[in-house]
Amino acid sequence: MLFGAIYTPEQIENFNIVDGLTPALIAILIVFAVLVIIILCVNLLKLVNKKETIEEELVEASKKAFTAEDITDEDMMAAALVATIDYASETKKDVRLVSIRQIS
Repeated sequence: MLFGAIYTPEQIENFNIVDGLTPALIAILIVFAVLVIIILCVNLLKLVNKKETIEEELVEASKKAFTAEDITDEDMMAAALVATIDYASETKKDVRLVSIRQIS
């Protein structure tokens, strides 16, 4: 019996609820500390992965730079300008058109 292995018979006779709560609270705190460490490690891994993904996207974007020659007609130019202006007004930040493609 684990309880008997920790306490001597004299201590068991004088046992009260506080004596039982102390090891339980210590065990609970240890479990929560381990959970916090696991959560921090997972968040750190997500952050590192996110940085690597952003770096890969920037490298890929720099490889295929957008030029004015990619715009083939006036409708495409108007669509690109409207989309860029709309996005800039929504985000309230400076934006740069990175890529464009024609659908249909």
